Amino acid sequence: MSGRFAPVVTCLSLVAFLCLSAAPVRADGQATQQQPAATQQQPATEAAQKPPYPVDHDAPLDPRDEVVEETATYTKLRVEFNGIRKDRVPAFLYLPKDDHKTHPAVLLQYGSGGNKKTNYIVALGQQFVGKGFVVLTIDSPHKGERRPKDGRGLLASLTEQGQFQWYCGDYSRAVDYLVTRPEVDPNRVGYAGVSWGAITGITFAAHDDRIKAMASIVGGGNFMGTIADKVQMPEETIALAKSFDPVYHVALIAPRPLLLLNVTHDQLVPRFFAESLHKAAGKGATKMWLDTDHFFQGVDRYAILGDVIAFMRDNLAEKK
Repeated sequence: MSGRFAPVVTCLSLVAFLCLSAAPVRADGQATQQQPAATQQQPATEAAQKPPYPVDHDAPLDPRDEVVEETATYTKLRVEFNGIRKDRVPAFLYLPKDDHKTHPAVLLQYGSGGNKKTNYIVALGQQFVGKGFVVLTIDSPHKGERRPKDGRGLLASLTEQGQFQWYCGDYSRAVDYLVTRPEVDPNRVGYAGVSWGAITGITFAAHDDRIKAMASIVGGGNFMGTIADKVQMPEETIALAKSFDPVYHVALIAPRPLLLLNVTHDQLVPRFFAESLHKAAGKGATKMWLDTDHFFQGVDRYAILGDVIAFMRDNLAEKK
């Protein structure tokens, strides 16, 4: 499901990426000093009050939009608004054409090789809007229209300080934008993420109670777990990893509905990562395993994603 890229991310390179990208940033994009976090997970009430990424709900969005596609069932707009670093965030917004005044909405994000135009995320957006959802998909840092002009792309993602916080901060701004739309019921907003979009999305959703339901597709966590017994990691590195690794945050999503969908032959997210996330989520989460690979080869993708949409529909239903 996430964009194919080579070489396939290994456990060690993923951990290195996450640890390198963990340096926190202010809203203006400058790195900040961080005190080492406690080695044990913080109590949920304390952690929930201190998101490990920047937010700025009162900052102006200065939104702009233009219609880029009209169909019989939806209107697709290219929109942009101010991100957490005050740069512009381009996105696609899908609006259903029906008689409802307001709709449930979903922030839909892709894997590490994708952007808002990637085929599978567009197809999933169309599938969601066809079921009456407003859908927003943003170009994450260094993706799509935000790709550096020098072509660094993935390399920039691997070396940019505060990358994880930048992602989550922009997700927060994306929800700031979504709830301003007259077509959106602000009490029925969900998040659906695929691969890296799931990994970043879990930590984001854990600390943003505007997200009423979360669907993680081929995500994972506990990235330090595979090497903790083999490599002596500095305490600061461990503390930084715990500040963003979704395994330390996923429990905060409860009692909100959470779907964890993983596959048995995943080439990019080892089963240990997925199982760790399932365990940390607790008994209240809905957990699914499918007999396929990371790219959902050999199975009916639309039927599977239909199940994801049904989960979001049921849990974002209008309360009477």
